[in-house]
Amino acid sequence: MASKLVTSNGKAGQDVWTNDVEPTTLQALAGSKPVSMKARTTAYTAVWNYIMTKNAAGLYAQSQTFFAEYTMRVATAAPSDDSALPEYYDAEWDRFVPGVKLANRILDLIHKRYVKREPSECHGDILTVRNLAFKSWKKNVLVGLLPRIDTVDKARLERVWGLFAAPELDEETLGDMRLSAS
Repeated sequence: MASKLVTSNGKAGQDVWTNDVEPTTLQALAGSKPVSMKARTTAYTAVWNYIMTKNAAGLYAQSQTFFAEYTMRVATAAPSDDSALPEYYDAEWDRFVPGVKLANRILDLIHKRYVKREPSECHGDILTVRNLAFKSWKKNVLVGLLPRIDTVDKARLERVWGLFAAPELDEETLGDMRLSAS
């Protein structure tokens, strides 16, 4: 039986993710109601307590798995009517972006303690949680649905595709990544 990494307050990394970070992130991704300050603070504090006593790599790996699985579910839930795909894509994108921003803030300590340090220790490129999420979106949603999207202007599709190539997506760029021009 594998032992869990446990923080000084008794929480294991998996527990921090499952009980604190994931529910808050899912609520933000659902977009149905705002995430309370208490929920944000609880999640951030749990991450802080865990990272101050353990390596951030475990939470980073969990965020990587979470966003890969979440974006696969978005792609799988797409409507079978291809003409409805642009509207579906845009609605999901509009929910995804604020959720990613919140998760990125909650997991900010991962950036300070892991993401920024790993490349300098010759472990290759480690993406921020935000860029990790957007990379998963591109791979699982955009690439997955692209062959079925034929009602969107090709120049618009090429623009959205090209925007995903940027190393960091700024606020203005995020707003321009919908399939329907805003």
